Amino acid sequence: MGKMNKKGIFFTFGAIALSVIIILSFNVHNEYRLNDKMDTVGVRINTMNSFIEDLENDAENAIFIAGFRSLLSLEDYMFENDDFLDNLGTTFQDAFKGAFLNGTIDSQKMDIMKGHTFFNWTERMKVQANQTDIELEFTLEDNDVTISQSGPWIVDVTVDLEVDIQDRKKTASWEIDKPITKKINITGFVDPLYLVNNNGLVNNTITETTVDPSSSAANLNTHLINSYYIEHSDAPSYIMRFENDLSSSSYGIESLVNSQERIDAGLSALTRSAVDYIYYGSQSTTDCVIRDPSYSWFYLDSDHLDFYDARCD
Repeated sequence: MGKMNKKGIFFTFGAIALSVIIILSFNVHNEYRLNDKMDTVGVRINTMNSFIEDLENDAENAIFIAGFRSLLSLEDYMFENDDFLDNLGTTFQDAFKGAFLNGTIDSQKMDIMKGHTFFNWTERMKVQANQTDIELEFTLEDNDVTISQSGPWIVDVTVDLEVDIQDRKKTASWEIDKPITKKINITGFVDPLYLVNNNGLVNNTITETTVDPSSSAANLNTHLINSYYIEHSDAPSYIMRFENDLSSSSYGIESLVNSQERIDAGLSALTRSAVDYIYYGSQSTTDCVIRDPSYSWFYLDSDHLDFYDARCD
């Protein structure tokens, strides 16, 4: 083999080796770039995933705060207008949703909702998301908010939360469409029946009884004097009381009206059964003055004598 052929083979192998090195270097470089890109995407996905978890948890808190304040707003609205919601041209559901979303009831601004509506929360979430290059878009209508009862002492506020979440760098996106429910205990809220029927002079906060009123005259007296509440399926629920709906409910609660408080406030004691929805209602019942505890104004209807183990005087 001549010298020229040997040189040619040498240069050929050299060229092949150099090509292999270049190709390997290029692939390694691309692999590093791909790994870097994948790492970046992974970080963004983890960041957005954490944000979504925080968003859903914070939504529950926002629902509770807006829901709690909305119920207080309904109390204020009824106190200012001295009437039940159905007589004021609205419904409990509509009044609640107006306060919850916009801070208004029938176009009237409610001071206690300022900065605490659910829409206030969505705006704050958009600002917070923007700080981490995330774009949020909420879709929320009136019919996406409901309030109901799941027990005598509990109301459920449910928001059908629909959110479009986009990473501004287009590395990831999510869609949330799920109902989120927050439970609110009604203990401590004012009973609408007392609020309207006593002209705002005598109110009664809902407190579950601490005694068994049917076990003794002393316990019945404690229950009566404090106007504690007890479950009763013939009574209206808490929500029904906002519209003066005095029909029965499986979530019904009732108290006994302490007429002495009305007398002390300059109001007259009604000669009717002390059971609140009967006392403030118009149904016809057979009533009698109770022997023990003995108060001239303490009447019970015949249907409740056995329930409270009371006897006529």
